[in-house]
Amino acid sequence: MPPALRYEVKMVAQAAFYSKLRMHMRLDQAAIRTLYPPRRIQSVYFDTWRNQALEENLAGISHREKVRLRWYGVDTKAVHGTLERKVRENMLGWKELLGIPIDLDVEGVTRREFADSLRPFLTAEWEDVFRKALLPVQWIAYDREYFATEAGAGPIRITIDRGLRTYDQRNRHRLSSRFRSPTPDVMIVEAKCAKEDYDHLRELVARFPMRVDRCSKFVFASSPNDGAISSYIPL
Repeated sequence: MPPALRYEVKMVAQAAFYSKLRMHMRLDQAAIRTLYPPRRIQSVYFDTWRNQALEENLAGISHREKVRLRWYGVDTKAVHGTLERKVRENMLGWKELLGIPIDLDVEGVTRREFADSLRPFLTAEWEDVFRKALLPVQWIAYDREYFATEAGAGPIRITIDRGLRTYDQRNRHRLSSRFRSPTPDVMIVEAKCAKEDYDHLRELVARFPMRVDRCSKFVFASSPNDGAISSYIPL
């Protein structure tokens, strides 16, 4: 089994409810604390020309994978990125990471050139991943806040993502963040823990004023009508 196997649950609500959520977190018995400062996250997601990753997600297949290049900050050129292969088996998941040792330009680069620029740095395992002729399909950016709690059996990490911006690349020749796709103004909460701490995770999220649901930013970007239904947070 992968060494960093973990449980991950997601919840989504309209971003307008952010202050209510933060008040709930400050009052929760788990003593949720800020882990470190917020930061902008950007990712370019890859898929086949048949949208295999998207179709598997929409079909609810228990084993599904997403491949992306992720970097931090507002820059779109000379970025220092990491390839991530995110694998899910039902509610359990893990990541495989590969750091790219050179700075990459994203904005304005053709989709094929961008994919080819990664190939010199692929390990044998990652070459198998890209053998599916993957190309960039979505560019996604958002602002993430980081929290954690040590109460209970073990640590639980909580993130809040807001300011979601998505840019569909499927019909573009060159990568561009100029034309934003229509996506709802939501905040996405993720809670993650090690496999052995799942009972603690369930107790924590049961107190949150949001329901647990499947919520993929990749789906929001690729097929907004199939995205998760936002929770209503009462006063």
